[in-house]
Amino acid sequence: MTWADGAILLILGVSAILAYSRGLVREVLGVGAWAGALVLAFVMLPGMRSALGAAVSPAWLADVVAVGSVFVIALIILKLLIAWVARAVQSSVLGGVDRALGTVFGIARGAFLVVLAYILAGQLQPVTERWPEALRDARALPFVAQGAKWLVGQLPPEYRLRVPDAPARPLPPMEDLLRPPARNRT
Repeated sequence: MTWADGAILLILGVSAILAYSRGLVREVLGVGAWAGALVLAFVMLPGMRSALGAAVSPAWLADVVAVGSVFVIALIILKLLIAWVARAVQSSVLGGVDRALGTVFGIARGAFLVVLAYILAGQLQPVTERWPEALRDARALPFVAQGAKWLVGQLPPEYRLRVPDAPARPLPPMEDLLRPPARNRT
């Protein structure tokens, strides 16, 4: 196990603990709040553009102010509603289930972040032989590479990025495989 494996475990663990403490309802609705605020900001842009057009110039600055202000206001309102709903769920009989499912969501989110980091690393340095040795020797790297290939495969063909293969790890020699495990003689 290398420091890269430790970093992957740390990302998964921190994400799982945060999601456990917040619960599935708050996590999922939180992601939905960001998406909803962004959609609302762009839906409201034409009306806000005409309202701010005379007061703010140039036009691109009026657009930034319009989108930004609607986004922030919508996000605050949605987050307040989410906090109320999540508090109601966590104080109900379903609180334990909400936390358990939140943990599963947190692990999935952590795995998604690790896979995104692998894809980004592959774009920045496509030759995996140039990656640090600890990263190349990480035991989790083949699984992360497989997840990255799957994730990129879900994209439309015109948006698919090249994902590098995990570096080939040399197989241990036969005598190492057949050697009996060391015994503790205490």
